[in-house]
Amino acid sequence: MNRWTALTIISVSFLQCTLNWFGIVPAFGSLMTEMGLGYPELGLLVGIFVAGYGIAHIPAGLISEAFGMRFAMVAGIAVLTLGTVLAAVTSSYQILLVARFISGVGASIYVGAALGLTAAWFRGHELGTAYGIVSGVAFTLGALLGLYVWIDVVAALGWRGALLAAAGVAAATFLLLLIIFPVPTAGEDQQEVGASNLNTGSLKRTFGNHDLWLISASFIGGYGSYLTASQLLPQFASEHLQIEAHDASLLGAVLLVSGIVGGPLGGWLADRVFGMIPTFIAACIVQSAAQFLVPHLGFAGLVVASAVIGTSSIMAFSAWISTPGFCRDWLEISDIPTACGLMLTISAIGGFIVPILYGWMMANAGHQAAWFLLGGLPVATMLICVFAPLRSLKTRQVEATAEY
Repeated sequence: MNRWTALTIISVSFLQCTLNWFGIVPAFGSLMTEMGLGYPELGLLVGIFVAGYGIAHIPAGLISEAFGMRFAMVAGIAVLTLGTVLAAVTSSYQILLVARFISGVGASIYVGAALGLTAAWFRGHELGTAYGIVSGVAFTLGALLGLYVWIDVVAALGWRGALLAAAGVAAATFLLLLIIFPVPTAGEDQQEVGASNLNTGSLKRTFGNHDLWLISASFIGGYGSYLTASQLLPQFASEHLQIEAHDASLLGAVLLVSGIVGGPLGGWLADRVFGMIPTFIAACIVQSAAQFLVPHLGFAGLVVASAVIGTSSIMAFSAWISTPGFCRDWLEISDIPTACGLMLTISAIGGFIVPILYGWMMANAGHQAAWFLLGGLPVATMLICVFAPLRSLKTRQVEATAEY
C-alpha cells in the first residue's frame, strides 16, 4: 500500500476520535439547563475526558506493543463508542463524568496506535509533515464537526441523539478498519507494528530516556490551554460580548480550522527549516501572546486571535509529537506508541488541570485572570525543553531524513 494512501486511511479514522471528543460541547447549554451545571462543572467535564485520555496513554502503548497496533486501533474505537453511548443515555452528572472518562481511555488507545502506524510508514519520510496532516488536518476537521456542525445535530436530534449519532460514526469507522487496515506489508516494519514486541528492552528505551521526559513536560501548558480555549472560548465570548451562541461558536470553528494550516506548516518547518525544538518554541510563544489578548478584544479581534491560537498550537504539537519518530538511535518503531503515550500522558496533566483552573478562575477571579493564566502557561512550561539536547535532536532529525 502506498504510504500516502495509508496516511489518508489513518486520517479518515481520526475524524471519529475528535468528533466524539468535542461533540459534547454543543450540548453544554442543554446540560446547564437540564442538570444545573455551571462553569466549574463544565470545566471538570472537559478535563475528565483528558484525564482518561492521559492516564491510558502508557497502557495503550503497551497494548500496541503486546498485541499489535491493529488490535489497539479497533479496540480503542470500541471503547470510545461505548463511552459515548453511556453519556447519551445517562441522566446523572456523575455517570456522565464516568462516561467521558471511558471515552477518553478509548481515544487514547486509538491515538497511540494511529501515531505508531504513521511513524512506521513515514519514518524518515517527511514525518513531521505526516504528523501535521494527522494532528492538524484530521484532528481539527473531526473537532470542527463536533464543535460546529454538531450544533445543528443537537438542534435536530437533541443532545442525547447527537451523541448517539457521533457514536454511530465511530462504530462505522470500527467496521471500516476491520476491512481496510494500513500496515506495512513486508520486512522489519511489519514485524514491529505487530504483536509480541513488549519486553524489558522496550520499556528501558522509552521510560529510561531522560530527554523524552523533558520534551514531554514542555507541552503541559500549551496542550492544556489549547484544549481549554478550543472548548470554552465560545462560551466565554457568548457571555462576555452578549452574542448569540451560534455566532460565538464561529470562534471555535476558526480556532480548529486554523489547525489545518498549522499542522502541515509546523511539520514542514520542523522537517525542513528550523528543526523540531526551535519550531516548537516559536509556536508556543505565539500561542501565549494570542491568549493574553483574548479578554481585551471585541468579536473581530477574537476571530483573529482564534486563528492565531489554532495555528500556533497545532504547529507546536506537530513538531513536538514527531520527536520519537526521528530518534532511531533511541527507539524502535514498535516503541513509538508507548513513547508518544508517555508524551501525551505527561502533557495531559495540563489537559486535565487547566480547564478546571480556568473554570475556578472565571468563577472566583474573573475573566481577565482566567485568560492571563491561559496566556502564561504555554511559555512557562515550554522553557523545560531548553534542558533537552537541542543540537543533538536536530542532528538526529537531519540524519534520519537524509537517509531516504
